[in-house]
Amino acid sequence: MVSWSALGRSFGVNLFKNNIKTPCSIQNVAFSTNKALCAGHHKTFAMQPSRFQWHKFKDMFHYYVMVGLIPVSLILFYSNIFIGPAQLTPIPEDYNPKHWEYHRHPVTRFIARYVHNNPQQEYEKFMHFIDEEAQKIKLRALEKQIIKKMGERQDYQAYYYMPMVNKYMRIEKKTGEELLERAGDNFKE
Repeated sequence: MVSWSALGRSFGVNLFKNNIKTPCSIQNVAFSTNKALCAGHHKTFAMQPSRFQWHKFKDMFHYYVMVGLIPVSLILFYSNIFIGPAQLTPIPEDYNPKHWEYHRHPVTRFIARYVHNNPQQEYEKFMHFIDEEAQKIKLRALEKQIIKKMGERQDYQAYYYMPMVNKYMRIEKKTGEELLERAGDNFKE
């Protein structure tokens, strides 16, 4: 019996409603003498799971429909009814058309003009990427060739090898000259 009532509460249905008017009883406690608390009515509050997430979802769905879907549909309606699709006309000889003027629908023209990049710009970016990759391939081939020559000639970077950078060479030279000045004639002997 307990499992059936718990099952009913989990689905939000009170399976075993007590419709008989009995003395006021709340959770196994009977108040038969105090009529002020129950006033002859037995009202129960069925326990059920929270519906907060469902209500939150409905609120957010309606909000985004109002904010997004309605304005977009109004813009599409306006552009289709009042502006309409583009018509083909001959291009004057001295006029060079823009890249967005090749699209037929006004919304597509807007997106091509203000959102997407120029196709020529995209092409140039892709060519730059291909050139960089070609340079990397050349450098890798040169590095392999150098390693191969080092193996043939038994030449290698030993444990004492330190690559020199001009900045550090100047600092070392300056420090050495300062030490030489401080030591004076005693250091030259």
